Amino acid sequence: MSNIMIAVDLGNFSEQLITTGLEWARKMDANVTLFSVVEIGMGIGLPESGPVFTDDIPARIREVEERLETYRQNYPDSNRIKILVTAGSPKNETLDQAHGNNISMLVVGTHGRTGLDHMLLGSNAEYIIRHSRIPVLVIPYNQYEH
Repeated sequence: MSNIMIAVDLGNFSEQLITTGLEWARKMDANVTLFSVVEIGMGIGLPESGPVFTDDIPARIREVEERLETYRQNYPDSNRIKILVTAGSPKNETLDQAHGNNISMLVVGTHGRTGLDHMLLGSNAEYIIRHSRIPVLVIPYNQYEH
């Protein structure tokens, strides 16, 4: 049986990314892992309010797990969806978990940043694509023409 890991940052487009990843999982008759990373030194505050800094990593992990559980409960096959949250570098943790957990395909989103934003912020999706040993499905957050 196939296993798909959907990696989300819990930003504004996470629901769209999860929905698309779950559609692929249904087509492939695959189990799903909803995955997120608590970045060390950064909180999970809403993008509008900016980052929340805290040292209580276990509490932040529980909060992310609860948010992913809310997404999981919205789907009829929720018993085939597992939740996994780790702490660390999003790009490294995503690859480590995908490679170490018998994942067949990884689903990630990209903001499509260019220019200075891309240079300053980098691209987790681009790094993951370049270093993944498994297929990666990239869902663009900005699906409108530029």
